[in-house]
Amino acid sequence: MDRKVLKQKEKSQLKLDLFGLDPLIDQNYSHSFEIYDTVGKFEYDKKKKYRLSAAADDTEFVRQTEYNGLIINVSVTDANIERIMPDGTKKRVFVRPGAREEIIEDVLRKLATERRAEAYEITSGDSKGQQLVGIEFSLYEVYEELKRINNGKVQYSYSEIREAITVLNRAHLQFDAEDGSISFSAPFLPFLAFAEKATKGETKSFVCFHPMVTSIIMTANYRRYNYKKALSFKGQYTRLIYKRLCNRWIQAGPGNPYRVKLSTLVAAMKAPYKNLYQDKALLQDILEELIAERVIESYEATPKKIKAKIVDWLFELRATNEFAKQQAASNKTANRIAGKAQAQISDKRDHQQADEKGWWSEARAGQGDDSVQDIDQIPFDE
Repeated sequence: MDRKVLKQKEKSQLKLDLFGLDPLIDQNYSHSFEIYDTVGKFEYDKKKKYRLSAAADDTEFVRQTEYNGLIINVSVTDANIERIMPDGTKKRVFVRPGAREEIIEDVLRKLATERRAEAYEITSGDSKGQQLVGIEFSLYEVYEELKRINNGKVQYSYSEIREAITVLNRAHLQFDAEDGSISFSAPFLPFLAFAEKATKGETKSFVCFHPMVTSIIMTANYRRYNYKKALSFKGQYTRLIYKRLCNRWIQAGPGNPYRVKLSTLVAAMKAPYKNLYQDKALLQDILEELIAERVIESYEATPKKIKAKIVDWLFELRATNEFAKQQAASNKTANRIAGKAQAQISDKRDHQQADEKGWWSEARAGQGDDSVQDIDQIPFDE
């Protein structure tokens, strides 16, 4: 879509300022979003990333997660872009968003925490009136940030970064709650404008984030997390599980373990293996990396049986003191942001803004933690 249909909303700037983090103290931190960041929106199998042709059913995959009693289906449709092939020819290919796109989306969101995000309203078309949060950036900034979080090593080239952002602009992401209370549908990055050459006076590129991301930012329902650590994990699924723990295990501590079923995690992450023990082995590899990175101290796995057959596993995780302290600090940040957000509500019109108090407040009602005592009454984290 053309950026010309966007109108800046200056009255929303105070809410966006709350999204900002201290550039020195929080250099390695960003904000994570519940639901959005705890479901597998990306395909990590490199063999499935590029395809010259595909049937309609093969260009989409679906994941499912449960949040405070709501069953949410998440569907991702492949991007269709023009790509230069090894022989120099150009061909249109289907591209499935993968680890590269996930990392670069996280980097763009990190840049948005530097108090440079702005709110916009779509002024025409089917989405007229919809609000989106966007930022201006340069490919150089993304490239340098990728080097910084990768300890000085080049992670992706400029052309790879540009292609990844294009894929995020063309791939479609949809969230739908089965009871109809949540519905967001748009490309990962609905608006994209790459900078032209500096001789034309334009040196900054521009993107807008997904409508669900906008809704979460505008309602201040995000959590501070160690973004550099998340992007340093060797296992792609480890990053996904880590974000889940940061969002749901908010009272992590020695006396407060986190319990979750294997089937719950698999449904949110990926298509299940035919053999249950393969999924169990995958999760154990993830948990071993979390132990090595001082996120969890230990874990136990208990089989769930129907008669004599094992049909699932219940995992119980115990936090390290380091992770518990990180979560406690994030709780303080969340409480401070919530207090300031509440103070900004001055009249009834603030309560009636679209997406300002809607699905998120209802979904979070009564929720404090996805731990043993709280959300895991579903039972556990189902």
